Amino acid sequence: MRVTLSGRPDASADVVVVGFFADRKPAPGALEATADSGVDIVAAVKGTPTFRGSVDDAPIVIPPTAAKQQTIVIVGLGNRAAVGPDAIRTAALRAAGSIRGRKRIAVTLGQAGEDRAESVRAAVEGAIFGCFERPRPEGPARPAHESLPTSVTAVVSADDARDADVKDAALRGQITGDHTNWVRTLTDTPPGHLTPTMLAAEIERGLADTGVKVHVWSQKQIRERGFGGLLAVAKGSAEPPAVVELCYGDQKAPLGITGKGITFDAGGVNLKKPMSEVHWMKSDMASAAATAGAVAAAARLGLDVGVCAILPLTENMVSGTATRPGDVCVHPNGMTTEVADTDCEGRVILADGIAYLVAKGASGVIDIGTLTDAAGYGPDLWAGASNSDDLMSEVLAAGYAAGDRGWQMPLVPGYVEMMRSPNADLVNGTISIPDSSVLAATYLREFAGETPWVHIDTGSKAYITAPWAGWPAGATGAPLRTLLRVLEGRSEA
Repeated sequence: MRVTLSGRPDASADVVVVGFFADRKPAPGALEATADSGVDIVAAVKGTPTFRGSVDDAPIVIPPTAAKQQTIVIVGLGNRAAVGPDAIRTAALRAAGSIRGRKRIAVTLGQAGEDRAESVRAAVEGAIFGCFERPRPEGPARPAHESLPTSVTAVVSADDARDADVKDAALRGQITGDHTNWVRTLTDTPPGHLTPTMLAAEIERGLADTGVKVHVWSQKQIRERGFGGLLAVAKGSAEPPAVVELCYGDQKAPLGITGKGITFDAGGVNLKKPMSEVHWMKSDMASAAATAGAVAAAARLGLDVGVCAILPLTENMVSGTATRPGDVCVHPNGMTTEVADTDCEGRVILADGIAYLVAKGASGVIDIGTLTDAAGYGPDLWAGASNSDDLMSEVLAAGYAAGDRGWQMPLVPGYVEMMRSPNADLVNGTISIPDSSVLAATYLREFAGETPWVHIDTGSKAYITAPWAGWPAGATGAPLRTLLRVLEGRSEA
């Protein structure tokens, strides 16, 4: 996506997006940007009783009435005194998602918030998020009237257009938006078109020329490095597993990140239930993709930070060679897991990643996976757990700054006794009581040892089955924005 910053209304734009507050008054820049359009935006709002100026309102789309006129899109921003990056990002997302068949979009929403740099970044991010098309690898090309914009102009005041912080914010918004949409494309790609080795190749291509060292492990290296959890999950598939290692910046005590990369999850022998979930299990690799996107974005921003990411990739299928409930696997640190439930496979491959990063000397480890329903937190929140108050606080603050929020779950030390096995160190899922986000985190905590560790469960957020807050059903890219803000914060520290 091409992004520019302009200190005056963009006459070349096909579409102009303007905001109104909850008092139904125009936001800064709205009147100036539409002055030559021939459209009375105040009258348009007054003539639309259902539009209250709320961020939840459907946009008002006013098509041109003559050649060379611009389409005007009016979106709500909510209460004037409370407008911040979240409202601006959502409004821009709603606006861009309502437009088809236009190439250039100008957005004035960055003028509405008190923090101009963060407001511009949010406006750019939201506009790019709205300019997303779900991949159709076998379908015909979309007709021109269904295409989405390919460039965004953030319209600000003349002074802001010259401000270095605002310019930097627009760049960060562009890079965040582009990489989030790349993650969404990978996550929404049909599983037959994105097997583990295909996903590894896509990540390698996506990070080319970024300065990130990308190493796709051979099958021999996967075995030699002790990724027994990954190999156990992969046994049921005709597709070989893969591990992608991403290294950026100083590798002396880097931040370690590992993301679950199940390119299709049938549940293994414990076939996934309910069956209504199976058709969107292509999304079980969303965390690996988000991790790769965050590392790529950090590199493109030139952040001064050291990070090492381990992405274990496989399918979880049913066959005569599949791992059986009761089988035992060995992880890189020598710990063993009895596989009580083959549909609790994500934590088993993340255990490999955590153990490997700890042994590598990571200063802290973040693991990410679509493991459960994310504690029932719903589409707006990921669930977090940690053995370190400092690292958890850092990750939560990054999520809130990014508009990619999470909430911390409690971890009860005694719960690990529920995960004990007479045949191994741990079981991956309990049989006598229902599995939960807390129990999944309890299992993973054992592999972190004394290393500061945070677990992020995006099971209710990385892929949504119904529209939410401007996002269409499908992949959201979460928690890329959280991870990127963590890396930004460390770079600036």
